[in-house]
Amino acid sequence: MNNFFLNTKRLASNLFTGKAFYFILLAVLLTAVQHQTDEEIYNTKIQNAQGVALDDFTLNIAKSFLNRPYKAHTLDVNSSEKLVVNLREFDCATLVESTIAMGLTYRKNDISFDKFKYYLKRLRYYNKGTIKGYDSRIHYFSDWLYTHAQDGLLEDITPSMGGITWKKTVNFMSSHWNKYPLANTPVIQEKIIKIEDKINNQSFTYIPKNQIRKIENQFQNGDIIGITTNIEGLDISHQGFAIRLQDKRVYLLHASSDFKRVMVTDKPLAEYMAKNKTQTGIMVARLK
Repeated sequence: MNNFFLNTKRLASNLFTGKAFYFILLAVLLTAVQHQTDEEIYNTKIQNAQGVALDDFTLNIAKSFLNRPYKAHTLDVNSSEKLVVNLREFDCATLVESTIAMGLTYRKNDISFDKFKYYLKRLRYYNKGTIKGYDSRIHYFSDWLYTHAQDGLLEDITPSMGGITWKKTVNFMSSHWNKYPLANTPVIQEKIIKIEDKINNQSFTYIPKNQIRKIENQFQNGDIIGITTNIEGLDISHQGFAIRLQDKRVYLLHASSDFKRVMVTDKPLAEYMAKNKTQTGIMVARLK
């Protein structure tokens, strides 16, 4: 009995030291965040990230989301299409969009929450953010990059980094309607098929993954990376931000479905992709 009380006392003491304290603190902080509104989270992030160079701002915002939970399908929560803002949990695409939208408010010197929602809507939907149903959302990364290179929000820097012509038939959505329950009418499906046809008539470039190590010096912190794939009908399978660590190598900051959180890869991007048989290369964008 005495040993029981002694061990209990030691356990209670250890809860406030070392790793145990770190995980308790992290849990408390995450719980507090879950009770914040998106506007409160936005205002806190913006205030904490101000005062840095323009090119560092977006990456600082992305880093501030480290360890946030991963959650898939966060945009498919409404029966009718509307702007969804969720700064508490992310998939790889919503992390990129939300962070860029914050970066754009800073670049345009208008850091209001309404302006953040304006840019988030512009990034997520065609025709400069016009919401007209599920098919008005930009579903393919290659078309997302093409659309925003055309409207001036982003620059596709893949060609200047040594990208080569990439031609692939994009039809994953129309081949897998069961994965997209909101594409539930013939009218929506017909519109998405037309969008896929449009994408297939566009020209793209990509950097093969065996070339990434050679061009690492060309990356800037915060560059947007789309990882191309050999999965039939799909253009990219993942996305995130370039981040250069102390070893001067480029890593990927992303929302990981495997580890269920926002994190930085444990290996540089080139090595991270090398052993993944479905990942073929990258497309790279940069804020203008």
